[in-house]
Amino acid sequence: MMDQNVLPFKLEKTEEAITAHAGLLLAQEFHAGLGLGRLVDEFLPAPGSGRGHKPSEFVEPLVLLLQGGGRDLADLRVIAQDRVLREVGGLKRVPAESTVGDWLRRAGANPWSMEGLSRVQEKITEVRLLEGAIREFTLDPDTTIIEADKGDATMAYDGTVGYQPMVGFLAEYRWLVHEEFRPGSMSPGAGAVAFIQACQKRTPEGTRISRLRSDSAFYNHEVTDYCEEQGIQFVIGAHWDTAVKEIYGRIGEDEWTSFVAEGSGQLREAAEAVHTFNQGHSSFRLIFVRDVEPMLFEEIRGRALITNIPLEAMDAIAVVKFYNQRGTAENFIREVKYGAGMLDMPCGQFEANAAWFRIGALAYNLFLMQQAFGLPPELRHVSMGTIRWQFYQVAGRLVRHARQFILRVATDAATFAVFLQLRAAAAAFASP
Repeated sequence: MMDQNVLPFKLEKTEEAITAHAGLLLAQEFHAGLGLGRLVDEFLPAPGSGRGHKPSEFVEPLVLLLQGGGRDLADLRVIAQDRVLREVGGLKRVPAESTVGDWLRRAGANPWSMEGLSRVQEKITEVRLLEGAIREFTLDPDTTIIEADKGDATMAYDGTVGYQPMVGFLAEYRWLVHEEFRPGSMSPGAGAVAFIQACQKRTPEGTRISRLRSDSAFYNHEVTDYCEEQGIQFVIGAHWDTAVKEIYGRIGEDEWTSFVAEGSGQLREAAEAVHTFNQGHSSFRLIFVRDVEPMLFEEIRGRALITNIPLEAMDAIAVVKFYNQRGTAENFIREVKYGAGMLDMPCGQFEANAAWFRIGALAYNLFLMQQAFGLPPELRHVSMGTIRWQFYQVAGRLVRHARQFILRVATDAATFAVFLQLRAAAAAFASP
């Protein structure tokens, strides 16, 4: 009796050198051009014995796993079973899932390993920033809550149990310049000045953070005083404390200026006054923005911002519009979580998940490098998911001819042209 199938084909297993991730192999080549493996082995502690895995043998497969859509350590099996990806991509030894988990726990608990991962990130950041034309950047810090059913997870301010890492983006390049993995119960504003300093440390000589946009988590005199000392212009969401409410109440109706909000098209009004913290060293502009039509039973129909940007540089409406642009940081965070696989944490220990998150940040930035230097302009702002679907997940067959590897990819001319462009970028970075 013949087998009955829905579609008219036979299914057979093959031992041919075929990959379903030909585009991911090109991403690995791009990473190699940047010297990723060399940097990881240079800055992270070496294995305790000659037979142990080098740090790069953990980090490189994890970066590919996250860029390729993997979400758990078990997904490393896909890379381990891909002969083409391993052989041509230089991934000779892909550690077992349990081995990687043990390494993440050790790395996360070892300050030298965590700092080493940050140093790798610094080197990649240096290339990105110095290759670009911009030298002064806007820092958008924020926290994001990652729900986790782990033994050491704690409750965040919104009631979610999990972790609450702090991330800092350079808005002009969407670049994740620094991150700190934090307990869920930690206050979003804790260590604000130290976080700004860490972000400054991660930017190369010849560049600087010249502007800061933050929600009210950074609303304190330590932040404003530090920004004044460093010559950083800030726009920060204000708390509606007693002093701010009193100032709001003293603003006359003739002091409000109407404008149309970008995006929503709603009619709003802005006004401003001067304010200072009781313990602060300087005064600053206090800008209010409100809807023209108040919501029912709404006592205060808007929000307040503080800024040290001079009036002649930005009027109140321009400050509001500049601050609203920090909303793009939410999209950056979404890409880190959904695109780079940081929506879930794979381990039961805080330290291991901290190492995982730092590698996820590295995978995110390396993807941005591919977009900026290896992809055509029309692909430089699409999501990781789009690149994964259109370019990473392409079938390829590896053949050997005259002692040379040839990867034959099953794709159209346009995709093939993108592959060639990405290879050219990798070669350019690899050249001395």
